[in-house]
Amino acid sequence: MTVPANERFLTQRQRYQPVTLPQDFSDEEMARDWTLTTSDQQEIGRYRARSRLFIAIQICAVRLYGRFIQDIGSVSPRIVSYLNNQLALPPSLSVVSPEREATLAEQRKNILTYLGFIRYDENIQSDLKIWLVKQAEKGFLPDDLFLRAGQYLLSTRVILPGPTVIERLIISICAQVHERMFETLHNQLSTGIKQAIDDLLVTLPGDQRSLFYLLKESPPSATVTSIKRYMKRYYVLDNCELDTISSVVVEPAFMNYLYKLACRYSARDIKRFKAPKRYSLMLCFLLETRK
Repeated sequence: MTVPANERFLTQRQRYQPVTLPQDFSDEEMARDWTLTTSDQQEIGRYRARSRLFIAIQICAVRLYGRFIQDIGSVSPRIVSYLNNQLALPPSLSVVSPEREATLAEQRKNILTYLGFIRYDENIQSDLKIWLVKQAEKGFLPDDLFLRAGQYLLSTRVILPGPTVIERLIISICAQVHERMFETLHNQLSTGIKQAIDDLLVTLPGDQRSLFYLLKESPPSATVTSIKRYMKRYYVLDNCELDTISSVVVEPAFMNYLYKLACRYSARDIKRFKAPKRYSLMLCFLLETRK
């Protein structure tokens, strides 16, 4: 599935650095997240002494984040020291990682078996999709769905896939669920409002930009030209018959989401959407802009 760039919602950091290890944390937080159980210590004791710190870190990470830590050097020295003390290992400034890929793969397999975690696969994705559809129907939006999906997989002891895998799934699900909401909104709009929206998306002869582009502009500065443009924006909104659609019921969070989504598109992009989505995006954009 190809994800339109404008529909993506993850930040670059979320996309490429799925595990953000804490560097500033309390002793209580460290004890909560990085204390080894008796069973952990017995399991770790099966490995050679030089590998035990690495294994301990990964056991805690999988339990806490549902992922293995790729950049082992990013682990806080405080955590390293805390784990060394529990394992009765000498102080160390760095963590020794396996040199061979085969060794790393074997260790990860053993850790998953010990913790009772399984790999993400098509069957897991099918279950996750059903669960996410229900969450989306309750009104949860992409950012919340992403967090909830991670919590769901972690609670069912599934190793989380790459962030973009979940992002693509959520975008697909939201497209399906929101399509029904778009139909409901679209059916409530009068012909006059639809025509007003169509007019906003057209570039008139003599103009370089559509009225939609003008409405998306940031609040103007206090210059004569800016004030004129601001007044034009005001008259555009005033002529859109927005007062006649006060009965349209849209959850504030969903309206704000559609407003932000509309702002990412050009008039040309929006005109390519099917009518229900096109008019729903523009309706929420106008209602939010008027505030």
